[in-house]
Amino acid sequence: MWNWNWVTTPIVSALIAAAVSLAAIYLGRRSETLKQLESIKTAAYADFIRAVAGLAILQRQAQQEKEHFVKGWELQMLLADAKARIAIYGGEPVVAALSEFLRGGPLLDTPDRAKAFTSVCQKMRGDSRPPGKVSDQDMHFLLFDFDMKDYME
Repeated sequence: MWNWNWVTTPIVSALIAAAVSLAAIYLGRRSETLKQLESIKTAAYADFIRAVAGLAILQRQAQQEKEHFVKGWELQMLLADAKARIAIYGGEPVVAALSEFLRGGPLLDTPDRAKAFTSVCQKMRGDSRPPGKVSDQDMHFLLFDFDMKDYME
């Protein structure tokens, strides 16, 4: 009787090693892809916030200067680019909140608009998975340098 163990054991070991290697390569590439997508999404969120904040600052300043006009166009382009990236890479709650906010324009000219912007930022924070929860009041204060309750005064 012929003993096939001396032939099958190395073949089975090689097949298992190949399967483990392929799984490691696949998981490594998948992890890298997810990391890259998270980076793109986070950059889009940050660019959106930067553009809206910059436009809000420009709205408060006297216009008519060439630099003011140019900066406004740069911020509009940044906003358009960030919105497109968020539409493609952003999480569903962020896209929904952002769409709702932008239906009124990228303006921070009323308390309701500022609260809506704070809500968008909270959704972005939740989608980025940082540790801990930040209250709306703290988020609003960090964004605007005054408390939400100060709207009432």
